Amino acid sequence: MDMAWQLTIGLHDGGSIVMQANGPEEEIPFDGLGGLLCLKPDEAEGEIVDAELIAPDRMPEDRHTLRTTPLTETAYTADWSRVLIAGWKKQPHRTHYYCCCVWQKLLIHAGLNAILRGENAVLAHCAALETGRGAVLLFGESGMGKSTASARWRANGGKCVSDDMALLDFSGSDGMIRVRRMPTWSACREGKNEWDYPAGEELPLTGVLGLGRSESGRDEIVPLSPAQFFAQCYRSLFYWNLFYAKELPEEKQRILKVRIQTQAETIIKWFAPRALLTVLEGNLKKLIEDNL
Repeated sequence: MDMAWQLTIGLHDGGSIVMQANGPEEEIPFDGLGGLLCLKPDEAEGEIVDAELIAPDRMPEDRHTLRTTPLTETAYTADWSRVLIAGWKKQPHRTHYYCCCVWQKLLIHAGLNAILRGENAVLAHCAALETGRGAVLLFGESGMGKSTASARWRANGGKCVSDDMALLDFSGSDGMIRVRRMPTWSACREGKNEWDYPAGEELPLTGVLGLGRSESGRDEIVPLSPAQFFAQCYRSLFYWNLFYAKELPEEKQRILKVRIQTQAETIIKWFAPRALLTVLEGNLKKLIEDNL
């Protein structure tokens, strides 16, 4: 029996990002994939599906292949309107790992496709820390300490929205930027729980900090040059699209770069250019909440 399972992430002012798994019930790992992605049988009609998981034999002949791996093939439809991800589990004992891999692909490509068709939201590479007023983002290169800072935040009694991926929603007519939690790769490996639910409640963005290592022996928040701040914002907003953008037509690459640049400019318009320089101990939660 064919089934369609769908996940819709609603944006603040009515837009959405939609993922779908579509295929024979006996071939798709619905128990693992459906549980991890919080998919449910399709009840909505007329929604634009940004990324869809299909069986390999259903991949159309006329397509634009972006990337092929031992687990999946990723391609755009002939009209570049929808991303198709073909691949089913080949090693039953690794179902959970496979589902995590597919989830990451579906989410990243759905987010990328949503930007290209005009939705004003982006998956950011960041740590997102929940405060009493909203969410504070930490932007930094891989290995700079986002996961460590998130762990310290939790150890100090705080809630962490994400340690490497969050959805930033710029769609509100009030100009406010909103943050939604997304499941991280590490959280997916650990199993589904309240902190890796894929479309959690939105939080207002109340602070943004670049992230670096302290040479003073203590945690500190310091001024950052506007150019450095913009560069960190732009790289963090572009990060999840970097591996696939070069496979797009030049016009779509241009659209993607312009829209992410506009989003980065919106962030630096609202938040002072500052950086959090960290060590490995101390009350990080108190420092951030006292200064933001």
